[in-house]
Amino acid sequence: PMPGLSCSSTLLRSATLLYHCFLTLHLQSCIRPGAAFGLRHYPLASAPLFLGRAPVTSLTMSSSSPVSDEKQQQRQHPRVDFDKTETVGSTRWMRLETLSYHVPPEEGRCDDDSADDNTLLRKWDRAVRTTKKSEDSIDAVVVLAVLKHDTADPAKDEVVCVKQFRPPVNAYTIELPAGLIDPDEDPGTAAEREFREETGYVGRVAEVLPASYMSPGLTNESACLVRLDVDMTLERNVQIHEGMVENTGLEESEKDRGLVKLLLPRAGLLGALHDLQEREGVKVFAALYSLALGMSVGEQAAQGEGGGGGEAAGAKK
Repeated sequence: PMPGLSCSSTLLRSATLLYHCFLTLHLQSCIRPGAAFGLRHYPLASAPLFLGRAPVTSLTMSSSSPVSDEKQQQRQHPRVDFDKTETVGSTRWMRLETLSYHVPPEEGRCDDDSADDNTLLRKWDRAVRTTKKSEDSIDAVVVLAVLKHDTADPAKDEVVCVKQFRPPVNAYTIELPAGLIDPDEDPGTAAEREFREETGYVGRVAEVLPASYMSPGLTNESACLVRLDVDMTLERNVQIHEGMVENTGLEESEKDRGLVKLLLPRAGLLGALHDLQEREGVKVFAALYSLALGMSVGEQAAQGEGGGGGEAAGAKK
């Protein structure tokens, strides 16, 4: 027995030292040199006496490389590899492309289309406007303008729309005024110009929403919804509204397709659109239908009633 220690204390010390030795050797055998862990242990000769608990080997974790972290993040989410984009065909206004995009691999799944970074490579076709300057550039504007004839009676408010023939759907459509943004324009400037060209009214920007995508499964075309205020005391707006002057701002292609302005009631807009579809067989622009449905929900909430989209008050040209 060691002087000053009882038999039980001696056994505890011996067991502690043996455990420490085993733990150290075990960790050294499991951890590869150069791995992200740093191992620090006590030499056996100077191993402290731990009574009541086993010694704890100190493990420190080094930070991983920012580059490796970024690559790991990329492998966890789908992403397009634009370097592999193929152009299938192109016209003056449109280009058809085949994209290559990476998706995370499924556990236990083998795939012939695996990429070098262990992700799976997939294909997707899309249509792109040839006027698009970059992936993030905004292509067009869509204009929401409400004519307020009597501030004391919102029921007289009218939403300015346009009706025109659209060859892709072989039908006349009801839409909000819209158009492409010219190279030297911002969305607000483009909205004021397009609104005047298509309807004859003069409007001023009240609000510009961020870019949105109306058919992201088919195209990367983006558009900003711009709300305009129309001062119905301006002589120009009064003349256009009363038909005293003709709108001369239409482009030739718009004239060919019979574009005309159309005024629909703000209250009961959804019902007015339904009526036009049934009566004339027109097709409705998705953003306009969404707007009308939102207005209808708001009207129902205000009235505390359900059902119906409101009475259709008819359309004016």
